[in-house]
Amino acid sequence: MSNTSLKTTGEWKEWREINWSKVERRVFKLQKRIYRASQRGDVIAVRKLQKTLMKSWYGRLLAVRGVIQNNQGDKTIGVGGIKSLSPEKCFVLAKRLKLNSKVKPIRSTVQDRALQILVKIALENQWEAKFEPYCYGFGPGKSCQDAIEAIFNCVKLQPKYVLKADITKCFDSLDYEQLLNTLDIYPTLRKQIRVWLKDGLMDRKNLFLAEEVIFPLLTNIAFHGIEKQIKHYPEILNEKFQGLSLIRYGGNLAIAHEDIEVVQKCQDIITESLSELCLALKPSQIRIYHTLYICGEEKPGFDFLGFNIKQYEVSKNQSKLGFKTNIKPSAESIRSYYCQIAEVIDQHKSASQVALIRKLNPLIKSWVNYYSVVVNKKIFQDLDNLIFQKLWGWAKRRHPNKNNRWICQKYWQTIGENKREFSCSGNNSSQFRLLRHADWIYSSKEKALNVQLKR
Repeated sequence: MSNTSLKTTGEWKEWREINWSKVERRVFKLQKRIYRASQRGDVIAVRKLQKTLMKSWYGRLLAVRGVIQNNQGDKTIGVGGIKSLSPEKCFVLAKRLKLNSKVKPIRSTVQDRALQILVKIALENQWEAKFEPYCYGFGPGKSCQDAIEAIFNCVKLQPKYVLKADITKCFDSLDYEQLLNTLDIYPTLRKQIRVWLKDGLMDRKNLFLAEEVIFPLLTNIAFHGIEKQIKHYPEILNEKFQGLSLIRYGGNLAIAHEDIEVVQKCQDIITESLSELCLALKPSQIRIYHTLYICGEEKPGFDFLGFNIKQYEVSKNQSKLGFKTNIKPSAESIRSYYCQIAEVIDQHKSASQVALIRKLNPLIKSWVNYYSVVVNKKIFQDLDNLIFQKLWGWAKRRHPNKNNRWICQKYWQTIGENKREFSCSGNNSSQFRLLRHADWIYSSKEKALNVQLKR
């Protein structure tokens, strides 16, 4: 048995004394061995190492730390109904964190999230060794931006037809047993994941929830192999099928090629592959677009992961290719985001300005960071104007008898040499300022330039 498996719990007496670098090193060592065993196809070694990692004191500590750090207190309740754990209770949770024959349904608790993280730590490297390089979803070191960059690279030199499929919307009929057979894991872990799958579907009518940490990994596993079937389909070995590009992020799939017949054949292969999992796509869930021209009833361009990818014809003076590729936030994403901002403002009609700023800033920062490296200047400026109008209505409602100048001076203060900004002073003379989308325009250009220089 590895010396990383059953370390005594007395190695550290205080949670703050834990040497996390050592913990991560030991866990990574086991994960690396799992990865290599999976590459060799040594199933027995993989299962043995996964059992060792699941029982490892270091693995359990890392799982507890992961759920505590990611718990924002909105949807997760702690053990016994509390939102956070004291250092003593963290140790208690790590000691009791294990799989046993009495499997439990999925619950929104710190303990259940920690168990999901522990299972994910054990499974992830086994499957990272198998996933195709064009699978970008939810894996370590991968992001939505990587998938969008891959799409840009495959269409930037030539307009193409794109097949877009949203497989996540047909999970209601997923064959659990086939997914469990694909996982090929030891019996105790298989029982626990089976209960999670059934419970997630029956209670929420949506299997793979973003807040359940194990389910994004299961999404990738469920659809693993679809790309390989397309690439190795007999007819695709013809020269006509060369240059086929596949990009998958979880259950979102995009296939690009210059010939529409190739794309249509891929659509038939996907439908056939999904039928083996007892999944059926509706016409609205799988469509064909063209990046530059109208395709059937579809306008040029398509949306993918909240981005809009579209090409425009330009003169040869602007581009030797005769077209240019633009990627920007999709209209649906912008509308959904603004509705979320407006809802927060409406819910804080009677709240203080500080409370409103604290609630809005994390939403703005998260959304802007997601879209900071695409074409965004005009969209960010428009959003700033819309939010200003909404905040102006919020301020006018609070002081219906005051004139506009008084309201402006009260809620929009001058900071440094900048223009007036929605800000206020808090306790201890601290300044609270609402973030503006336009603040990211320069920084995003600088970031993109740095990326190009590194390449």
